[in-house]
Amino acid sequence: MSTFDLERDFMKNILLLGSSSSLFVKDFCIEVLNNNRARIAVLSREYSKQYEDDYKAYNVKQVKWPEMFIQGIKSQLGINIIKKYIFCIRNLKREMGFENEIDVMFVHYVEPLYILYFWRFWKKAEKKILVFWGDDILRASSKKLKLFPFFLKRSTSIVFMIQNQCEYFQSKLGHRYDDKICVLDFGNSILKRIDKTCNNYNKEQCKEKFGIATDKISIHVGYNAFRGQQHIEIMESIVAWTKRTSAEKWRDKLEFVFHISYGQDDNFEAYLEEMKYLMDKVNLRYIFIEEYLKEDNLAMFRQTCDIFLYGQKTDARSASPLEYIYAGAYFICPSWLQDNYKILNDGNIQYFVYNGFTDLINVFDKCLMQYNEFNGISEEGKKIIRDAISWESLAPKWRLLYE
Repeated sequence: MSTFDLERDFMKNILLLGSSSSLFVKDFCIEVLNNNRARIAVLSREYSKQYEDDYKAYNVKQVKWPEMFIQGIKSQLGINIIKKYIFCIRNLKREMGFENEIDVMFVHYVEPLYILYFWRFWKKAEKKILVFWGDDILRASSKKLKLFPFFLKRSTSIVFMIQNQCEYFQSKLGHRYDDKICVLDFGNSILKRIDKTCNNYNKEQCKEKFGIATDKISIHVGYNAFRGQQHIEIMESIVAWTKRTSAEKWRDKLEFVFHISYGQDDNFEAYLEEMKYLMDKVNLRYIFIEEYLKEDNLAMFRQTCDIFLYGQKTDARSASPLEYIYAGAYFICPSWLQDNYKILNDGNIQYFVYNGFTDLINVFDKCLMQYNEFNGISEEGKKIIRDAISWESLAPKWRLLYE
């Protein structure tokens, strides 16, 4: 057996199509893929500066899409598109560091057009794993749903974050792919950092670091700037709550915190001004955090929260609410996402559910009335969350998909 053959026996070439700027992609490369001897390349629309050192430390190559793909192939009409496409693919092969043998190709966030751009790699990959993140299936148009089977039938595995997401997929596309389906969440690298933070800093020290008032109840609203978090609808309910007699005892003791470091669209300034106007007219205290937070700072930020107020339109059991809960915050959850957080029932973790924004007024009142009785999450509750979402628990299950 040649040296090359021996090396191929022990080393995998793994290609991941996804955003290298995503914390989930970065952690996936480090926590799952790098525990094997592997050459790893991430095909990304953008080159991540914030995680550049992390990728280099673990020998993960970031390979940026050619401009031809970023601009869209339609915009290239009128030139020799086939010749240009072949040239782009050849350059990508050289950058990836493995030209022909692709053992595994992961697609993180399933967008049919993107897979078509890299069809040559997809076709050659020995194992093809589609990982649905949530919105890619939950918000897929009817046109896109019709395209999915072209890739699904050629895939080796189809991964969903939670069971509800899988059931939605099956309601739209049937059960003919059931033998390929795996329900497996991403792991979480923040929990162990929260443990470390809680051992080294108290809540007041964490609040001081971010300029959050130490003498107020800190209420975090959503966890990014996406309008899907429905900040306006939530704050309209809070404004209505301030008109209640029961609010007089609490309103001066509250500070609303908005972490808006990512997800800002082109008209976000107008959205921001609308939020400020809502709160200013009833004299609510608030603060906006625009700094992008890497893991250790994010763990400290999670500890600043006393109540996490959530209203996102859809999610696939987002890790962010669980991080807040793990760090000791009360959780106010919308009924349309309640099924995604059944894990809290398993851990006997107290939380509140509201049925629409009209009901939020009542539930917010109830939460504040019980606030002084809350002692934070128990060690049993923390263990339930760790067992469910930590990389230590989940990374071996991900490797089983391709090893």
